[in-house]
Amino acid sequence: PSELLEMCELSLEKMGAVFEDSNVYMLHMMYQAMGVCLYVQDWEGALRYGQKIIRPYSKHYPSYSLNVASMWLKLGRLYVALENRPAGLKALKRAIAIMEVAHGKDHPYISEIKKELEDH
Repeated sequence: PSELLEMCELSLEKMGAVFEDSNVYMLHMMYQAMGVCLYVQDWEGALRYGQKIIRPYSKHYPSYSLNVASMWLKLGRLYVALENRPAGLKALKRAIAIMEVAHGKDHPYISEIKKELEDH
C-alpha cells in the first residue's frame, strides 16, 4: 500500500504540472490515493484527498449523482472519526439529501445513515 500511495502521489505531482486539480485524470488519481489511505487507515490523508475531490465532483456530476453522495458519505464518516462532529453531520446530511432523490426517502440505506446520524 505504501508503494501504491507513493505512485499515486508521484503521478499527481507530474500530472499537476499539466492539469488543474479538477481535471478528471487528477480526480481519478486522487480517488485512488484516497482509497489507499482508507485501506491503511490514514484517516487524515483520506480526508485531505476527499476534500480536494468533492467540489470538482459536484461540478462534473449531475446534482443528484450517487458518486457525489458517496463522497459526501465518506467525508462525513471521516470527519466524525476525526472528531469533527459538526462537519461530519453536515456532510452526512448532504449525502442523505442526494440519496433521498436518487433512491427514494424510504430506501433502507438512507434509514441506516439516518440512524448513524442519531448515534453521533
